[in-house]
Amino acid sequence: MATDKKLQCVVVTPEKAIFDEPAEMVILPMIDGELGVQPGHSALVGKLGKGELRLKLGVDTKKWLIEGGFAQVRGDVVTVLTTRVNS
Repeated sequence: MATDKKLQCVVVTPEKAIFDEPAEMVILPMIDGELGVQPGHSALVGKLGKGELRLKLGVDTKKWLIEGGFAQVRGDVVTVLTTRVNS
């Protein structure tokens, strides 16, 4: 069942916000494994591990390597706070 509903994804480092756009799905590298977040996901705050943050944007996937931090899911907004992002 396809849906047009999207998540707003915000990726922030201490220097600046590097991404603030809608995504169909966000895959977070948590400290205990990957977590996929789609619209309608329950609220959570979790600790990120070192790994690949992936955003599904239609047929494209945007990827960054991150080195920990925190993620918050609230409503249909995913906020990623990380110390460092590498493309």
